[in-house]
Amino acid sequence: MNRIISLSLIMGLIAASCTDPNTIGLEVQPTSDNIIISETSSFNWQTTQTDSEDSLRTDEALNLILGGIDDSQFGLNNAGFYTQILLTENNTDLGTNPIVDSIVMSYTYSGYYGDLENFTSLDVLILQEDIYKDSVYYSNSYQISSLGGMSYVESFSVSEDASESPSLTIRLSDSFGQEILDLQNEGLKDNEAFLENFKGISVIASAQNTMLYLNPTGSNSFLKIYYHNEQSGSDTISLDFELGGDAARINLFNHKPLVNLNQEEDKVYIQSMAGYKTRISINNTDSLKSMLEGKSINKVTMSFDVNEGSQAEYTAHDKLFLVRVNEEGNNIFLTDFTIEGETHFGGRLEDDKYEFNITRYFYQLLNNDIYTNDLYLLPAGAAVNANRTILNKDIKLTIHYSEL
Repeated sequence: MNRIISLSLIMGLIAASCTDPNTIGLEVQPTSDNIIISETSSFNWQTTQTDSEDSLRTDEALNLILGGIDDSQFGLNNAGFYTQILLTENNTDLGTNPIVDSIVMSYTYSGYYGDLENFTSLDVLILQEDIYKDSVYYSNSYQISSLGGMSYVESFSVSEDASESPSLTIRLSDSFGQEILDLQNEGLKDNEAFLENFKGISVIASAQNTMLYLNPTGSNSFLKIYYHNEQSGSDTISLDFELGGDAARINLFNHKPLVNLNQEEDKVYIQSMAGYKTRISINNTDSLKSMLEGKSINKVTMSFDVNEGSQAEYTAHDKLFLVRVNEEGNNIFLTDFTIEGETHFGGRLEDDKYEFNITRYFYQLLNNDIYTNDLYLLPAGAAVNANRTILNKDIKLTIHYSEL
């Protein structure tokens, strides 16, 4: 006879049905043979804690994140970035006595977290140190610059209609463009020469509730210097730069120690942008082995419930990752993900719940002595989104088995 054991901190002894056709053998048995058993009184099968993430690799990220959110539970979350700007053509001829008329930088934004109404101030600074496309950088490789320094921003605007090529448009001061034009033809003959003299820019912003996701390769992402020279007279010429492509770029986030987090004891917390992650330790594996003696494991799932009401202002992650910690302390993908694939493994938010198929991992945990009992629940896309998720500590482990 086939049965289901469900280890849950919140469920009592009840009868339930299983209609999952992917559970080996269960679909051919009457539903009355499916039993859910609470083991709360027998042993504590897991413990959880929220940990602060030290840093994330953020070079060449798909999105550049810009803004800030002051969250009553997660504290302050800030984002800025470093980026090169690159010539679109070689052997530029500026003509005689080039003078800036205006300079515009624009970024397509692919979305935002929070809202757009509190995006209040923005600075663009010129980098004083080199960054490189082929180097590895992290979210804490450089400090986010403070607002109020030598800024070259004269004005900026964020288009509010996200359906019509949304963009952040920045009018930079003429002095910014003149610094580039003063490099003359020799300094603008190619990007190697240009980057020797102009290392890139830092972009920072102040906001209470806005994170913009900027797309450096978007159709509205560019930097243009409009100028005239003695040959053109009053006619304007443009010198164009790209912000994507081979331009080195790094997302930078503020440090988020645990003391910044307003924790409640019955909840765990996950945040992108080098925020927070959840550590899960599986306890009493000997009791699990004893309980499953004489049984064949068909399927094991671990599920997490989003705390009710926690998405009123900020949406939870679309997807989370579950990884194990090896003996060296490194995070390793579970074989359920690497062998079976993402669809089989799960982790997407559905009906305010994340569920993972951990059958292979669970078998190895019980039978392989080199497996540690520690897992981490991590945000997917942590370097390119600003989401945060609050989960109940009551994690559910469901074991489908057959009697041998």
